[in-house]
Amino acid sequence: MGPCFAFWAVHPRMSQVYSGSTVFFTNGGRDISYLQGVGAGLEEEQGQTDSRFLSSLGSDRERNDLLQMPDERAVFGRDKAESKRESICSENWRNNSVNSHSIFQHLSQAFCSCCQTVTGNFAKVIHGLNANQLTDEVIQRSKRMILDTLGVGLLGTSTEVFHKVAQYSKIYSSDLSSTIWGHLDFRLPPLYAAFVNGVAVHSMDFDDTWHPATHPSGAVLPALIALSEAFPQKKKISGLDLLLAFNVGIEVQGRLLHFSREARNIPRRFHPPAVVGTMGSAAACAKLLALDQLECKNALAIAASYAGAPLANAATQIKPLHIGNAAKNGLEAACLALQGLQGNKQILDMESGMGAFYTDYNPQTLPTLQSYPWLLDQQDVAIKRFPAHLATHWVADAASSVRRKLMESSESSLPIDKIEKVILKVPEVKYVNRPSPASEHEARHSFQFVACSALLDGSMSVQSFSSENIHRPALRELLCKTQLEHPPDNTPSFDSLYCQVSVTLRDGSTISDRCATFYGHWRKPLEKDDLEKKFQSNVLNILPTEAMEGIIETVYNLEKVEDCSVLSTFLSGQSARALPEKLRFL
Repeated sequence: MGPCFAFWAVHPRMSQVYSGSTVFFTNGGRDISYLQGVGAGLEEEQGQTDSRFLSSLGSDRERNDLLQMPDERAVFGRDKAESKRESICSENWRNNSVNSHSIFQHLSQAFCSCCQTVTGNFAKVIHGLNANQLTDEVIQRSKRMILDTLGVGLLGTSTEVFHKVAQYSKIYSSDLSSTIWGHLDFRLPPLYAAFVNGVAVHSMDFDDTWHPATHPSGAVLPALIALSEAFPQKKKISGLDLLLAFNVGIEVQGRLLHFSREARNIPRRFHPPAVVGTMGSAAACAKLLALDQLECKNALAIAASYAGAPLANAATQIKPLHIGNAAKNGLEAACLALQGLQGNKQILDMESGMGAFYTDYNPQTLPTLQSYPWLLDQQDVAIKRFPAHLATHWVADAASSVRRKLMESSESSLPIDKIEKVILKVPEVKYVNRPSPASEHEARHSFQFVACSALLDGSMSVQSFSSENIHRPALRELLCKTQLEHPPDNTPSFDSLYCQVSVTLRDGSTISDRCATFYGHWRKPLEKDDLEKKFQSNVLNILPTEAMEGIIETVYNLEKVEDCSVLSTFLSGQSARALPEKLRFL
């Protein structure tokens, strides 16, 4: 039995009872109500009081002493902790022109709120969110994300990088195992199933992208599906359970990204999914495991120590490992927290915690659980039409439009011999500036390659990145004529960038077009039919038709599915005939 999952057989937490989407634990007789109460948060108004109060304290030492109080209250008891609070605060409030009752009332509110810290607040939200709070918009958008992620993951099982990590992962074994997507007789321990399937999702850079910039789904979904298969058979994980945990993982990623203005732009130093994706995976798995608030804090702390990957490995076979590791490490963090491993309870509050990744990190508490506003409600994801870096999708649409104009005066192929130069006006994104890509991974991260391919072919597809297409003479000739320009108003943000493609002919004429929003962007989302066509095209040669159709039907009805392991059955290639009990809607 693998070391990380041996606890399933013996850990008292796994004696659980499900009631709808809520999980209750007998916990071997352990009373966890007090742990859930320590650091319980106030509502939004009290969080604002906390912020003003902390600002009034005279030094970092005083603020840090006060922020440490939750742990002291748990160890020494409320009276001693409150006595210390009054000692710290009295000097700051002694001379205020307010009456003593108001001071005490204000201090009491501030103490309860600041006791929580941002990390404690996140733990409370992760623990406290429930399926009834999922809005129709969030459910519909997340189902689209899930379907797309499964499709690109299944397609990714045909790639070289997938086969390499799958072969490596076979050295691990466990009594518990989870499905490797697209394979009927290949299973791995849950941690490595999450890893391998996560690598498959990002192996072609075909997965969804959010703003601020990250790939949100690939870090979360493989971990949750692998984890759901590890539960005892009598403890069913419903589709609604899966949807809730998935959205908790997406939400945590988005909230962390919003703590930095730097994160709003296309990254320069590290790959965001390796950081916020790891945290999101940990949060999602913590939700599915129904960890208490203290354990959620520890899961976040453990995940933070797994986080990070340099952007230098973009456009190589290593980049897909960032997603696989995020899925695996987040799952492992939640499992270790369940085992009682402890980390820094203020990991999200500190400059040396999550602040280590951003120069302008400014953490904030989350909104109140009452009427919780999901970020996915406010900001949809982009779903790609072809497998390449998102910034190249503006280039593809503009170049395809220019080609149509050029072809109006040409009867057959693009008149390359008449082209003097091609100018691409794009934001400055160094790792997507590749004038002469030599591999499929470099081509997926090349403004120039995508522009020239779209000019030659009229559109982009999975086949555009085959070795034959990358090295064809006509494309190489056009690449030599292509230049980049970086207008100062073209900011490197997926929310505001644009691309202009201009082709100057030898006769001096110029044909141009500009794309401000490509089809598939959150401002112009894929229609349902086009999303399904993408999924079907990706899966067609990987799974039997029955299994493919079963996945579509299951995802579209996920909130009604009684046992979400039906997804794993279909993902392995089995048909509905293998599901006498599982394919049941609530």
